[in-house]
Amino acid sequence: MDQAVNQEILAKRNQIPGWVFMVFVALAVVGAGAFVVNAKGENAEQVWQLFLVNFLFWTGVAQGGLVFSCILRITNARWGRGLLRISEGFASFTIVSLVLLLVLFIGKEFILPYAHHHYHSPKDIWLNINFVMARNVIGFAILLVLNYFYLKTSIEQDLNGRERIVRLKKLAPAVIVVYALVFSLFAWDFIMSLDPHWFSTLFGPYYFIGSLIAAIGATIILSVPLKRYLGLDDYLSLHHYWDMGKILQGFSLFWVYLMFSQLLTIWYANMPEETGFVIKRVVDEPFRSLAWAILTCCFIFPFVSLLPRTHKIVTPIVVFIATVSFSGLWMDKFLLVIPSLTDELVFGINHFLITLGFLAGFVATFLLFVNRFPVIPFGDPYFDGKSKGGGH
Repeated sequence: MDQAVNQEILAKRNQIPGWVFMVFVALAVVGAGAFVVNAKGENAEQVWQLFLVNFLFWTGVAQGGLVFSCILRITNARWGRGLLRISEGFASFTIVSLVLLLVLFIGKEFILPYAHHHYHSPKDIWLNINFVMARNVIGFAILLVLNYFYLKTSIEQDLNGRERIVRLKKLAPAVIVVYALVFSLFAWDFIMSLDPHWFSTLFGPYYFIGSLIAAIGATIILSVPLKRYLGLDDYLSLHHYWDMGKILQGFSLFWVYLMFSQLLTIWYANMPEETGFVIKRVVDEPFRSLAWAILTCCFIFPFVSLLPRTHKIVTPIVVFIATVSFSGLWMDKFLLVIPSLTDELVFGINHFLITLGFLAGFVATFLLFVNRFPVIPFGDPYFDGKSKGGGH
């Protein structure tokens, strides 16, 4: 790698003003305050339910970004090297997520029906609250350890080059496998088991693939302002967004495949303990309209909108499409969780502030990461600083 390129990339560290970071920290504090004030009040159930929704979504985006980096490394994808460090930066929020996971169990009586219920079946063992806490906290902690070594090795590679690529290729599959296992546990324990008589063998993949898609959308959304502010035009070209648009379009099709595969088998099997979960969400109001909005945002709109090449390479358009998809995936988590806990569809000012707090906390940790470390992985042997992208 040309030494001038290395120095240019290193010079882009600490370029984001401190006040920008502090704005997001302040918004995160406001969101945290709204949660704390209402966590024991008359709206406690609604507040804790939204906390669970946001924990599942933003933790998924954070870890999904690192998994996307792992996929690019395993496949030797040269085209996406300029986006590696941006998606890796999402994982900085997973440290916060570990704390949030512990907080989540404080409100177990509001969001985990099995915490105070006995089913007089083998489910009593699996849904024992102490066992639930142990397996999720330990599993997530193991994943965070792998995250640490992967990120540490990735950043060290900017100094050591090829000496670290072999280790990264060994760590990447481990991260992906543990991600699939741990996030399947999250899906089973924090979504599927909220309705203890309902189950789906595809539910784990549905959750962790959805998280990966959200991370891909977030990579598109956040890379554009970074590119403009830090002057990354030499490293992130229109070809990168063309490729990212194609990936987002393809994964939107995969998302609807996973969704429809579950819906089809449940609907035609017509077993009451299974169909009730679906009917409450896609047939009965107030959630039916939300279900159609999710289908539109996560599949119909991105799939159709990303067909023209122009819509992939014009950054305002592709960012808008990614934002719609990203929002739809948040609503998807909302639809999966809330109807299992209440029959009401409520979203007030406190719900908005709590969600805003999660968003701000995620962006704040991301900015802290990209401000401290090189935003472009110039030490990666597959990264070409003179390439405009488009090569595979």
